Amino acid sequence: MPMSTRKSNANAHPGRVVLESQTVRRTTKEIQEDKACKAEAAIAQREEEESRNKHIAEVEDAIERNEDQLHTHANRPDLRYEPM
Repeated sequence: MPMSTRKSNANAHPGRVVLESQTVRRTTKEIQEDKACKAEAAIAQREEEESRNKHIAEVEDAIERNEDQLHTHANRPDLRYEPM
């Protein structure tokens, strides 16, 4: 009968406990690349938020102009400018 390893011992190794508890060290180059990626992501996110805020402001301005025209031409709706 051939010897076989139990399933519970398949990945067991006396030094595995020590190896799993060690932190993985990164090189200076890896750290710099990570910082550069994070900086680029932050810039992209900031630009996206600014463009979103700009779009929201444009929509709010259009709504305000429309309401102003409604109030201005309440007595004479035929004078109101309707964009196509």
